Amino acid sequence: MTDPRLRAHLVDSGAKESALVGLNDKDLIGLAGDLQIAKGLNLTVAQLADRCGAPVERVADLYSSFGLDVDRLSGFGEGDVEMLSLMLADDMGLVGQVGAELFRVAGRSLRRMAEAAIAIYVQDIENSPELLETDLVEMAGMNAAASELAVAFGNNLGIMFRHHMWMAVRDQRFGQPGDGPPELIGAGIGFVDLVGFTPLSRSLSSADLMSLVEEFEQRAFDVAGRHGGQIVKSIGDEVMIAAPDHGTVIAIAVALVSGFDDDPEIRPCAGVTAGQVVFRLGDYYGPVVNLASRLVDIAEPGEVLTDRGESESDLISLHPAGQRTLKGFDEPVDVWLAER
Repeated sequence: MTDPRLRAHLVDSGAKESALVGLNDKDLIGLAGDLQIAKGLNLTVAQLADRCGAPVERVADLYSSFGLDVDRLSGFGEGDVEMLSLMLADDMGLVGQVGAELFRVAGRSLRRMAEAAIAIYVQDIENSPELLETDLVEMAGMNAAASELAVAFGNNLGIMFRHHMWMAVRDQRFGQPGDGPPELIGAGIGFVDLVGFTPLSRSLSSADLMSLVEEFEQRAFDVAGRHGGQIVKSIGDEVMIAAPDHGTVIAIAVALVSGFDDDPEIRPCAGVTAGQVVFRLGDYYGPVVNLASRLVDIAEPGEVLTDRGESESDLISLHPAGQRTLKGFDEPVDVWLAER
């Protein structure tokens, strides 16, 4: 038996009576958030295609390039009409091969952002242990408010995208050789790894494990941003860092690793280097990246290893750590230990 007040609240909020059939109280609280996400999305895919003067199959293909299945979406709105019309105009080749690659990267990034946003209400509200002790109408209102905030946040990300474009353009120009291929740039690359993460993860609850990973990623993001670098990606218990030069990336790695000196559970290590890398769609490739990855593999807890005996940073000291044999490299590599 569901709470009749909750059902009445949802109908007043725009839900159809038929949509409530068979739902329990938890489902109904989830529906309160779903209504906010779907608000204003009143067009079918056929209506969207008609508004934009394109076949439904073409519309489906374009949404698929962002990783979206039109048959699973709740509907479409005026924003879809505007965006789809821009893509269909194709005056600047937006939907060519390069555009398809950009859409794929955007789709991956947007999906991750969406999953982080829905955690606010799916994990924190819908699965709250206090669910049975809270007024269900109030709980539904909290869910709706959280979803509305997440949608508003997403709708206003345009200015942040512009700021990131500004920084990305300048980083690209800084590292770009004057007469080299456009995809080749100079950069500092580093990997920071949580030593002993796998056995530790087996002894932690899912909540504690999530908290540990979030703390590590948040610190990495903050430290990289303060020093003028960026987190390229996180791979489970490891983050990849990129920066304009060796001095910057080594300063980020040392600051991040030493920042956990007082934490007995988190013992990061790092491997860093710098040089010419292939930069493509927000990721980095080539021997320099491989070398940084191999250096972190041999680093001990608390160590930052590099293959360069000099640094542009006055705050870092480098100490010879001998020659090391690295997987995938024919000759032993001279290694230095970096410290504050």
